[in-house]
Amino acid sequence: MVVVAIYTAFHPTLQRDGFERLRAAKGIERVYILHDSKSDRYGFASRRNASKLAKWLEYFRPERVPINPQSFENVFSKLFAILYRECAIERREVYIDVTDLPPEAVAAVTTLALMFRGVHMYVVATTPEKRGDFIPPPDSPKFEEWLEQKDDKRGLEPVELQLPSIRLKLLSDDERELCERILLALYRRGGEAGSIRDLIEWCGDDPSMPAVKNRYSRLVDSLARKGFVYKAYRGRERPVYLTEFGRVYAHALVRAAEAVERRLLVVQRLRV
Repeated sequence: MVVVAIYTAFHPTLQRDGFERLRAAKGIERVYILHDSKSDRYGFASRRNASKLAKWLEYFRPERVPINPQSFENVFSKLFAILYRECAIERREVYIDVTDLPPEAVAAVTTLALMFRGVHMYVVATTPEKRGDFIPPPDSPKFEEWLEQKDDKRGLEPVELQLPSIRLKLLSDDERELCERILLALYRRGGEAGSIRDLIEWCGDDPSMPAVKNRYSRLVDSLARKGFVYKAYRGRERPVYLTEFGRVYAHALVRAAEAVERRLLVVQRLRV
């Protein structure tokens, strides 16, 4: 059983659909509905849709939480109190729907998710044909006019979002090189290894050496704890798989290496 927190602005039906799917998969114990507390049009729309969502989910007796979604501090402090209770004290997992949240609030939620164990963020997508259905067709006369109307706001002074000075470090310096080799080896072979022995061979090491095998086993366990891989148990077999995050991270490593290679080629050509 998990806890769900939903900020709603314009898409309560979409969010209810996501909620029902999460409910079927996890089971839900408690619900928080966050809404815009400001007295502007966004606030009125958010409160109206929060009432609509609360009525749909009345079985769960949702607790409504007013926030200012454009204030990092306000969102951080309100959600901190919820997560401290649910995660730190009651040891529950919390799923936060960020589908309707603006950037300031998403930054606050992301920071909190990295601070509290058991916090998950999710978005609810719609069908491709419904995405952007409020935008006029690009080949219609109204398209350019609509874009110009939307581009009628002027900017104020940029507001830096305050983040912790200590950055997330998933891989320690002494493990990084080999861990990234393991992730890339898995990525280039479809995200799966039949055993740690396969991984050792793919990385160019000798699996018959106990010290090597122990080191790889320890690193795979570390990668599993950090969410990069997971291990399955099939009798005597111990296959290793990339998680979705592990796949994304490995893909980013590949793209970064390609960018460095392209840069080096440009530099070499300039020197010729």
